[in-house]
Parts: sequence; structure tokens; C-alpha cells
Amino acid sequence: TWFQSAVGLAVLANTVVVGLETDMSWEGWGVIEQLFLLFFVLELLCRMLHRGARFFDPQDGIWWTLFDMFVVGLGLSELCILPLYARQRQTPAMALRGLRLLRLLRLLRVFRMFDYLQKFVDSLLDMLPTLIWIFVLLFLLCYVFAVVLTNCFGKQDVLVDQDITAEERDALTQHFGDVMTTLFSLFRILTMDSWHDIAKPIINNWPLWRMFFVFFIAFGSWTMISLLTAVVSDNMLAATADMKELEIKRAHDAKMEFLKWLHACFWAHDLDGNGKLDRDEFIRWAEDEATLKQLQRVGINMRNEELVALFDVFDVEDQQVLSIDEFVDGLARAQDPLSMKHMVMLEHMFKKVDRKVTQQSHEMRRRSATEKDLGMPSQFSQMLAQMQELGRQQQTIFQEQARLSTAVQDIQRFLTETLTPVAETPRSPWTPRMPGRKSSSAA
Repeated sequence: TWFQSAVGLAVLANTVVVGLETDMSWEGWGVIEQLFLLFFVLELLCRMLHRGARFFDPQDGIWWTLFDMFVVGLGLSELCILPLYARQRQTPAMALRGLRLLRLLRLLRVFRMFDYLQKFVDSLLDMLPTLIWIFVLLFLLCYVFAVVLTNCFGKQDVLVDQDITAEERDALTQHFGDVMTTLFSLFRILTMDSWHDIAKPIINNWPLWRMFFVFFIAFGSWTMISLLTAVVSDNMLAATADMKELEIKRAHDAKMEFLKWLHACFWAHDLDGNGKLDRDEFIRWAEDEATLKQLQRVGINMRNEELVALFDVFDVEDQQVLSIDEFVDGLARAQDPLSMKHMVMLEHMFKKVDRKVTQQSHEMRRRSATEKDLGMPSQFSQMLAQMQELGRQQQTIFQEQARLSTAVQDIQRFLTETLTPVAETPRSPWTPRMPGRKSSSAA
């Protein structure tokens, strides 16, 4: 909502101010921080008044609520501590620095206010057990090799009898002097950070150890890091799919709310209570400013005269009244964006009308032939005129169907040319969209 967005922007702005306050000395930082604190206190009070007894509901995010109260309480504590130390002419540097750094905890509130960030955090927490086991395997691998390398190359009593230069001996002691130092050196090898400088003293004097470094880099750096990337990518793709389902659910809920509103409008403007909306009642509804605003919220941007013209469109049977189904279904379809589904439905509708007209034409020809045989020329002439009129209507329908088929083929060709490169090279949801390429929704 707009309220959550405003609070999230305030949290981000406060975080930026904390960074500027760290690098720049200015007397106005305290006033700005007090304004932010006042905003967060008012925001907390507004949420308490809005939610009432549900503010501490365990099923409604009580831990986030307690965290918000804790962060606001830290700001109030800092506001109370500063005057106390100012009165005693003392400067509690460490205490103030700690309280100011705790302001950064407010940034965590952003993950709660935006559903996308919260979904990503949830996916990270879901993959955390798998990541922990991968890191445990990497640590055990590095620990075992750290013990071996420290015993082979890190101890001076081992290197005394070796025919190596003093510079190489110092390098070996520097990189493999103890287990913790060797662990860090192996971590640098995993990250490919100047690993050749670490391995060079060993490779120059013991060439067979080249196989060890090849194995360690291939397994530890390439295989395990690739496995980490695969786990993260899989969970992020699953999170993206969940967000798409969430968007579909939100769109469905919004449409259901719109349908409820349409039902309420129908019965509210059915002044005579006959279950129908006549033209005057529809015009009265269409000219209401609240109606236009609500329709604009759901994506129906029409002027009053355009909305009034829909009466004749919805009145298919030309009865000068609209039933609740005609009213609700017509406006519900006006909300949906034009898509290939609508084009296909329109084409099939033309085909059905064409089939119906053809059947009626054959029936009228058969009846006219029968009446001509029975000696009924006047009725035959009348039926023949009607048949000719139906033939003209059928010809018009054929022309409209041909134009519609051409339009559908053009749209299908356009979608095929636009979407084929995307289908051939699947793009990750985290890959930035290249300029100039249109998405299927844009098409």
C-alpha cells in the first residue's frame, strides 16, 4: 500500500542519513534524526490504532511488531541519554556510537514492508540448511588438507633438511605455518586469489604436488561453487514462480472485488426494483464521478459519453434494459486487456453466426420451393426477398471474417517472431532485460 511504501522510503532515507552523519560533521543531524524518530513513533501508533487487538496477534507477525517496538525504543533511549550526559558534560563516545549503529536495524523493516523482498528472504531461509551442509563439506575438505600441508611444509624442523632457498622457506612458513594460516591460504586458493603465489614454492621443489592443486581447485572451487550457484538459482527461480502465483491470486482477488462492486452498483441504481437497468438508470450510474474513479482504478479509462454508449453494446437483444448478467459480464470483459484469447473467441463467434445464417438460408430456400409448388407466389416473393437480404448479411459476415482472420494471422506471426528468440534462449529472472526486446505482455 501507499502507507507501507512511504514508511519504507522513510527507512531508506534514515539509513542514508546515518551514512552521511558518519562522514560529515553538521549540527543539524540531530534535528533530522529526531524528525525521523517522530515519524516512526507516529507510524507505530497509527498501526496500533488501525489493528487494535490484532496488533499483538501471534498469527499476524508478532515478532515483527516486537522488533519495530524495540527499534523505536532504542531511538527514544538515545533521545533520553543524550541530555543526561550533556548535563554532566561527558561524552559517552562508545555508547553513542553503539546506539547510532543500532539505527541500521531499521533497515530490516524494509524486508517486511515489501512482499518481493520478504519473499526473497524467505527463499534464502529455505535454502539455508542446504547451504550450511555445502559449507560444512568445504570446511572439512579444507581442514583435512590444512593439517596435511601444515605437517608437510609449515614446520621448520621439516624444512631444515630440504634443499630450498631461504626465500621459499619463509614463503612456506608464511602460508602454511599453522593450521589456521593454512586454512586461510586454502580459502584464497578456492577463491582463485593469487593462488599461484601460494602454490609456487611447493610446485618448484615438489612437482608432484601439482596434481593436488589441480584436484583441490577442480573440486573445491569449480564443483562446489557451481553446486552453490545451482542451489541458489533453483531456490530463486522457485521464489519467482511463487511471486507469479501471488500476483495471479492478487489479480483474481481484485477482479472478485470489482464484481462485488458491480453487483452493488446494479442494485443501488435499480430504482424501480424490477431487476433491470433501463437507459435512464444506466446513464445516471455512468455519469456519477465515483463510478468513473472506481473504473479508472481497475483499468477502465472511459469518458462519460463512452460509458453511456456501452448500454447499446451490452443490450444484445435490443430490449432497452440490461439484466444483471449483461451489466456485470459486459463491464468485467471491458476490464480484461485485449489478448489472443479474445481474438480467437471473436473468430469462433463469426463462424457460429455464419453457420447459423447458412442453415437459415437453406431452410428458407427449401420452404420457398415448397410454397412455389403449392401455388403461393406472394409468399414466395416475400420469402425470396428475405433470403436475398440474409444473403447480403452473410456476405458482409464473410468479409468481416476474412479481415478478422487476416488480423489474427498477423498477430500470430508477430508474436511468433517476437517470442521465438526468448523461447530459444531462456532468460533468468535475475538477468537484466536487454533494450529493444519486447516481452510477451508488451506484445
